[in-house]
Amino acid sequence: MSQELKTLEFAKIYESQGYYKDAFEIYLFLDAKETSNEIKAGLNRMEKRMEEEGQEIHSEENISGLFEKWLMLLVLKQRLDTFKKIKARRL
Repeated sequence: MSQELKTLEFAKIYESQGYYKDAFEIYLFLDAKETSNEIKAGLNRMEKRMEEEGQEIHSEENISGLFEKWLMLLVLKQRLDTFKKIKARRL
C-alpha cells in the first residue's frame, strides 16, 4: 500500500470492515511518523482483536523480543553443554 493511503481514516475503515492486520500495519506506520493517543488506542485494539482471532502479530518490537529470547536460550544451552562436559570429566 502506498504511503499516501496510509491514513488514520483508512485504518479505521479497515478496522470497521474486519481487516485487522491491514489496520494494524497502518497504525504502526502512523505511530512511527507521529504518536497520538488515538493511534496508540488503535494499535492496542488491533493487537487484542488479532490475538482473539489467532492471528500473529509481527511488529518489529515483537520480533526483536523473540530474537532476544532465542539468543538467551542459545547461551543457556551452551552453558548447559559446558556443565555436562565438566561433570563427565569429574566422574
